[in-house]
Amino acid sequence: MKKILLSFLVVLAACSREQEPLVSLAVILNSQGAFATRAGDPDDTRISDYNLYIFNAFGILEERVFVPYRSLKLVDGKVQYNTKLLRDVPYTILAAANLGYELPFRTLEEARAYRYHMAYPDEFSQGLPMAAFLEEVTLGDDGVLEVPLERLMARIELSIDRSQLQADVQFKVTDVRVGACPSSVQLIGPSKVHGRQETFNLGYGKTGTQVSALNEGSNAGLSRSVNVYLLENCQGDLLDNVITDSGKVFAEGIYQEICSYIELKAEYHSPTWHTRAGDKIIYRFYLGESLNNFDVFRNTWYRITVCPRGDGLGEDSWRVNKEALTGS
Repeated sequence: MKKILLSFLVVLAACSREQEPLVSLAVILNSQGAFATRAGDPDDTRISDYNLYIFNAFGILEERVFVPYRSLKLVDGKVQYNTKLLRDVPYTILAAANLGYELPFRTLEEARAYRYHMAYPDEFSQGLPMAAFLEEVTLGDDGVLEVPLERLMARIELSIDRSQLQADVQFKVTDVRVGACPSSVQLIGPSKVHGRQETFNLGYGKTGTQVSALNEGSNAGLSRSVNVYLLENCQGDLLDNVITDSGKVFAEGIYQEICSYIELKAEYHSPTWHTRAGDKIIYRFYLGESLNNFDVFRNTWYRITVCPRGDGLGEDSWRVNKEALTGS
């Protein structure tokens, strides 16, 4: 897991109150520890705006600010915001970046319940949405408090290992897409999709030249990689005693609509079968931490290698829709 840190630099300042002196608080946002990006992928180091909330020990909002891009203050190349707080007093701090607007809530209860909505699945022009939440933290004697600002999205890096395919089998990937792709996320996690209405009709995807890397070998039959992105969707353990990839599937029910999966479309050819002109064979597999699990966590980079075997039509490693095939 890679994180972007939002650092709180605290410098003591003069104050008339002896027991609880004020301190000067400089909020510094930086983009260290970022994912490496490729052409066409979002810039996950960018910070274009941010919201900052500071609640006191009683949960009362003491400070709230929204800073748009045109008002960002840079100090040594980092975004900075200055304020004053009481020393040795616990605070709860919420920060969010790249949401594009001022958050509407004013209480901790509203913050915990708030869902951030994306207009479309690749709404990344202002940077990946991020958030941080620290409860009851105090400013130390060294005057420094660091808050990890996490991306609300996961990155799925896909590659294909064709080394176990029969030599006379070919398939060319033409499309990659996230199925049951969340359209909203709890600002304070963990978060999950509750119904079909909380997913995009057409999830984040890439097509054509954007997926050409999956058809280009790097070494030993392994292709280059392609990245797709989705908001956090933690559905938990939903199956029991699954021991093969082909068993990670739902015959019916709502989980088919709310558990995120990857869909690959490809042109296929073998001595026995081939896709009709204009049609594609479809491969699908669910995401998750294990064969029984369907969690996709925020701020996490997943690396998945798809390994078709034999004629590539077996379902030992994925679910295959063969409707586009015709006999050779």
